[in-house]
Amino acid sequence: MAKSPNQKLKLLRLYDILLEYTDEDHALSVQEILHKLALFGIEAERKSIYSDLEELSLYGADIIKCGAKRNMKYYVGAR
Repeated sequence: MAKSPNQKLKLLRLYDILLEYTDEDHALSVQEILHKLALFGIEAERKSIYSDLEELSLYGADIIKCGAKRNMKYYVGAR
């Protein structure tokens, strides 16, 4: 996929989305994350979101996975 104009903002927007829309009672699926990124004009592939979530975790963000493998969702734990 060719990079969209807002590609450099993707990781920052992803973190903002997780902070704003998630908590232990409200997690987002990758599809929901992709939809929210699209609202900011950021196109992404599903696979890139998994690596972005890992990068945020390595950065120190408390990214929590929950749910079954086919229905995995993500949220920010400690803030």
